[in-house]
Amino acid sequence: GMPWVRTSAAARLAVALCWAAGLCRVARADTMDINVVLFKDANCFERADQMVLLDEGCYANRFDNMTKAFQLKVVVFDDKGKIDLREYINDCEEAFLFSPGRTLEGGKCERFVGGFYVQLGLRLRSTTCEGYSCSPISVAVQRFYSDEGCTGVAVENYYYPMQSECMRWNNGTQSFQFGSSDNNITQIDYLGNDGCNGALQNKYYMTNDRCYSTYRSESPKSFLWQVEKGKAFSSSTSRMRSVHLAVVAAVAWATFACLGAATAAIHEP
Repeated sequence: GMPWVRTSAAARLAVALCWAAGLCRVARADTMDINVVLFKDANCFERADQMVLLDEGCYANRFDNMTKAFQLKVVVFDDKGKIDLREYINDCEEAFLFSPGRTLEGGKCERFVGGFYVQLGLRLRSTTCEGYSCSPISVAVQRFYSDEGCTGVAVENYYYPMQSECMRWNNGTQSFQFGSSDNNITQIDYLGNDGCNGALQNKYYMTNDRCYSTYRSESPKSFLWQVEKGKAFSSSTSRMRSVHLAVVAAVAWATFACLGAATAAIHEP
């Protein structure tokens, strides 16, 4: 049957209050994804790849053989951001940490993993975001509830990217993608495999917003999957591009400022 407990890759939900003279209001489910541009050289001249990753997503490390997984976590929400990088010898649990994490500064050319260098940035994922700086990725959210029928308190939320990225879990790797329709989710587990390319696979098919039981007498007693689709941006509106960029820049600045203030308040003794 379909597994109901997912280990690792738990991404926290960033909730911010935005002011900026009332020019923008950030929705409750807004969060920041991480823009990653990889380079082959220490001066970040020769580009190798580009991707958008989930904050605290547990990604399979296919860049070298030293570690099995890596994780990026946003720790400072300012105009450029600061992101912690950690590598793991299995999934992204503290017990499997390979070495102390390093803090990378957004916009700078920093050493990454596997001999690559990187420039990082933040991209807003929001239903209200518009423009090129918005995050384009779609995400599957698995929500666990304290009571049957997906009622009561939502006790856990887990986030998985939906573009077939190779994610690490405790018995191999896994990927998530859209099924036969944009509202269905296909999960593929690659048992004992480090690169999402093994022959031994388990496939699961989940329906968006359908409630499933965990068949337990204690919490959590039920869960559901929900699809959060990425923000598409049409290039046909090129004549409005400068306006879009100006608005997005204002929104992003205010959001980063608010997230930084919120983070400071949370950690204030």
